[in-house]
Amino acid sequence: MRSVGRAFRSAGFTLIEVMLALAILGAALVILVKSIAGNITAAQDSFYMGIATDLARGKMYDLEEKLLEEGFQETEQSEEGDFSEEGWDSVKWKVIIEPVELPNFEVLMGLASGEANGGSGSGSGSGSGSGDGENEMDKFQSSALGGMLGMLGMGGSSGGGGDSASASEQATAGFLQSQYTLVQQVLKQAIRKITLTIEYDAGVHQESFEVILYVTDAAGMQKVLGSLGATP
Repeated sequence: MRSVGRAFRSAGFTLIEVMLALAILGAALVILVKSIAGNITAAQDSFYMGIATDLARGKMYDLEEKLLEEGFQETEQSEEGDFSEEGWDSVKWKVIIEPVELPNFEVLMGLASGEANGGSGSGSGSGSGSGDGENEMDKFQSSALGGMLGMLGMGGSSGGGGDSASASEQATAGFLQSQYTLVQQVLKQAIRKITLTIEYDAGVHQESFEVILYVTDAAGMQKVLGSLGATP
């Protein structure tokens, strides 16, 4: 009898062993539940992102068609709404249609000559304003247009140019300004920038993204070029 009882006790589990097993099982269940919840959230986000992308694509097609039918406006246009007609009233949209305008030629000349346009910044001293101006100047000088202006001798402090160099630079600047003005007017009349912002509720948090499209009106471009060509 003693040997049988001893064998029975050795084959069972103690209370500490049972509690330890339950603790391990509980930790594993917590990790498993978190993993399942994360997968469900990711799948839900992917589902709503696909729906919002399809709705944004269709809305952009409608905006482009409407813009070409009604023609380009001189001022900025804005509009907002939702996709309740498509059955998704929780998905909101906002659109801004604006002309494409290049900066003035004097601003470009200032950047090409190494003089960053402070704009907002004489009162801010040597803070972030001057740093932003220097970054803008560096980006422009490294661009194709900035490099072209530099090669044409319009990069500013060339040192002892003299009267002939000054006259040559002025003639070059006058020619470039006339061509730049032409491009500036063509872009303003013939191109519109459409910025479509989509906001939707993914179930857990709000999401949003932007879609940008440039629409060109060939008739408007020809109209601008024709009027400039008719001007003596």
